[in-house]
Amino acid sequence: MARLANTLLGGQAGPATYAEGPMVDPRQGPQNGFQIDVGAYVSNAAYVKRNLIVLLLEVPAGFGDLDPSGTMAGTLKVAFEQHAQSWEGLNQTLTAEFNETPIGGAGEQQQDLTNMTRNRSEPAITLPEKYGKPFSYMFRLWMNGIMMDPISKFPDVVTTTNKPTDLLPDYMACSAIFIEPDPTHTYPVEAWLLTNMMPQSSGDITGRRDLTQAHEVPQLSITFTGIQQVGAGVMQFAQQLMDQINLTGANPNARPAFLNAIDADVAAQQVGYGDAIAAADATAVPVPDPNGFQGQ
Repeated sequence: MARLANTLLGGQAGPATYAEGPMVDPRQGPQNGFQIDVGAYVSNAAYVKRNLIVLLLEVPAGFGDLDPSGTMAGTLKVAFEQHAQSWEGLNQTLTAEFNETPIGGAGEQQQDLTNMTRNRSEPAITLPEKYGKPFSYMFRLWMNGIMMDPISKFPDVVTTTNKPTDLLPDYMACSAIFIEPDPTHTYPVEAWLLTNMMPQSSGDITGRRDLTQAHEVPQLSITFTGIQQVGAGVMQFAQQLMDQINLTGANPNARPAFLNAIDADVAAQQVGYGDAIAAADATAVPVPDPNGFQGQ
């Protein structure tokens, strides 16, 4: 079945003014009027929200003083981008405020616009902890090392030979962008650019003893501070970043097998499937064969 002409909004007209990716023209294919129009069902395709892509853009400048090796930076990047089980709290909802003036005696109100606000984002990560608690120790080092030690009320870095000249926000905070991709993983549908991101807690650090209960596998739940920017400029930046992520050839089904040989210790035990066949071949009696093979 052919699509309707102009199924997608052309250019950046109307609702697509600040959009980067394809968008259906909602003027075509409505299905909730007097009767349905099956021939136009393609134009009635629903929007399905996708999981965010999170890209770390800047680490705290203080990481360089805490860890010149770059391990802290790499740990934060992989935590944000690949280990996080979930990210929540991204928001850019608009809310209008109105003043109400009574009209007549029936209870009608005339509403006049008085303000417009946008919800702020409070990004929160849920992070499965790994063996040895590397993420917990990373956040503790970040918070004690370059933010504030709970005892001295100064960051621990000021007691080292790498003492900084200042403690401005870029020394303590990171920046990241959160992108919702379209179904083709080609265009951003929404994007949030956040800076001044600092952990508001280290995640729970607790202990217990209870011989009647199973051992616990904890997750870190951490909410970050942040100042966000949204809009056309952020969407264009998100598009630039997505253009650099080339999916060509990244088919998961084409991934090499993670094993490509039988382990030597296993192969040494000559009791397997192939070993039994080899033993049967070695002990077979001669039998006539149409192709002239006479057995062993």
